[in-house]
Amino acid sequence: ACKGPVVLKYKHTVFQSGRLYTDHQQLPDRRFRIRINTRIDGESVCEVDFNANHLRLALAVLHDEDAGDSPYEDIMDLAGHRSRDLVKSFITKAMGASSREAAHSSWNRDTLGSSNFREIEAATMKRFPMLKLYDDWGIHAQNLEGAILRDVMLQGVDKGIVVLPVHDAVAVQQKHEEWATGTMLETWSRVAASGGSARARVKIDRP
Repeated sequence: ACKGPVVLKYKHTVFQSGRLYTDHQQLPDRRFRIRINTRIDGESVCEVDFNANHLRLALAVLHDEDAGDSPYEDIMDLAGHRSRDLVKSFITKAMGASSREAAHSSWNRDTLGSSNFREIEAATMKRFPMLKLYDDWGIHAQNLEGAILRDVMLQGVDKGIVVLPVHDAVAVQQKHEEWATGTMLETWSRVAASGGSARARVKIDRP
């Protein structure tokens, strides 16, 4: 699963979607934590993961606004919800849909509760009033995400470091954790054209 190919997939045009896909990222890692325990050349790995990436990219690219250290948790507090996954699901659906009706329909198909939708929506707009929802921006975020991870992978090639993309994260040997963290943050700022206050945050997952 750690071998190639790494495939770059677009949706309709080269400006839409554009995420990287590998067999490695398809390994189970929730109920059974197989992926994070899969080794690279016999060495334990870590995953350096962008935090709330689509939300951060939208605010940085469109408004040069920093999302803060804990944007999902901020929305949770305002909405009175304890579930981070519920807030994350709302942001994903709202940013990926072309209309509020489409996002709400997708939400209802997952039986997540209409009242939850309205409460999280109101909290999101209160915390980030400039954030655009329901205009398909999620596919542009995926394009930027793919460009960032592709750049990090190529920098790894130059240094002889194996870098495997995992959605909006990379897997590297643990000895390269500091390099991966610094490279991801620098590349994010450069690709997102964030010359102001907006910046990415990452979290580290280990076996």
